[in-house]
Amino acid sequence: MKRIFGEKDFIYKLIAIALPMGLQSAINMVVNLIDTVMVGTLGDFALSGVNLSSQFPYLYMTVIMGVGNAGMIIASQAWGNSRPDKVKTMMAFCLKICFVVNIVFFLLGFLFPSQILSIYTDEKTIIEMGTPYLRILSFTFLLQSISMTIVTLLRSAGVNRLGFYTSTMACLLNMVFNWLLIFGHLGFPKMGVSGAAVATVIARIAEFIVVGGYLFTNNILPFGLEDLSLKIDRDMRSDFIRIGTPSIISEVTGNLNVSAAAMITGRVSPYYIAANTIVHNIWTISSLFLFGIAMGASVMIGHEIGANQLEKAKDYSKYFIRIGILIGVLAAVLTQIIAPVITSFFSVSEETLLIAGKLKNAASVAVFFLAMQLILTKGILRGGGQAAAVTKVDLLSCWLINIPVGFIVALVLHADPFFIYLSLRLDYLIKTVWGIWRIQKGDWMIRMSVD
Repeated sequence: MKRIFGEKDFIYKLIAIALPMGLQSAINMVVNLIDTVMVGTLGDFALSGVNLSSQFPYLYMTVIMGVGNAGMIIASQAWGNSRPDKVKTMMAFCLKICFVVNIVFFLLGFLFPSQILSIYTDEKTIIEMGTPYLRILSFTFLLQSISMTIVTLLRSAGVNRLGFYTSTMACLLNMVFNWLLIFGHLGFPKMGVSGAAVATVIARIAEFIVVGGYLFTNNILPFGLEDLSLKIDRDMRSDFIRIGTPSIISEVTGNLNVSAAAMITGRVSPYYIAANTIVHNIWTISSLFLFGIAMGASVMIGHEIGANQLEKAKDYSKYFIRIGILIGVLAAVLTQIIAPVITSFFSVSEETLLIAGKLKNAASVAVFFLAMQLILTKGILRGGGQAAAVTKVDLLSCWLINIPVGFIVALVLHADPFFIYLSLRLDYLIKTVWGIWRIQKGDWMIRMSVD
């Protein structure tokens, strides 16, 4: 067993990173499921409007994830090389970038919500439902990136539970205020879909206050207001551009892939959109620990490369590949097991339920390759400094495979929903095959300027 999945120290390190992230995802999933069920009681079009409105915030988060992940890769190697000063410098630099991104996305979301939604669907009722939701939700853009970036970079210094605690608090607040504001309980105004957006804004404000307070009071990586003025040197800036630019492009490409899929499926039928929303909740449960394991791979391999332990990093990559296979199989099985339970929570039409059943079967296939490609590309290879190579594969698989094939299968051939779903996720298979090949070549580790 040790030869397959690693020694105890490897497992303990992985659990310390992946378990809090998995639990954080679990809390988010439960609350999002409850939110979706609450909104779903307002009808198929309300559910579809909220679903499509989430595409633009997801684009915002992917840009921030690209910034945070790039900073974390460099910060992980700096921490592994016992240079906390470099970690603080990278924190200050990433927060400055986030401030600019916040302003841009807030202005777009607040001023042009209906125009943004019209990109994804031409159904007027869905646009009318989603417009006030997106306009209110845009206020979260002013704060969320700061919280996300702080939590992400602190993971490089071994602070793994902060995200779990703050997300739990934010999600519970979101759930409570959803109940109060969507339906107008306890004397609160009955706001419907807009109430769900207000609840999210309240939750994000609370999360921002707690995360910011921790950053300035923790003892692991002490950070003061004066540290915001820290400036990165030329070598660190070059590393960030070399790693950060591809990481941001890669994350945005992933979002554009999802957005393009939403544009395509948004023109299949409103029932498909609603069914896809249901299956997304099933998918989220099945993939709870996948992102945590991928993040663990990136941080742990970054630590070893930063400490110049290259052979140990290679051993870690082998363990992660085997773990990916195991987790992928378990996720596929879990998708089938929980689908009837999750579907039973929704009060939607029979046609929506029929399509959801077909999408569930396709999701159980896709989630295996999701697990593999996440651990291989976003975990091992990105942690090893191969962000540019990962981005090239992301771009090629998205624009040359997923979008053209998905468009043809959905809107030209009008194929069964099972095949539409899989055609829009062919990149998972492609990146799995490429990732294994790239790691087996053996020359995938790059050490940053962290001395």
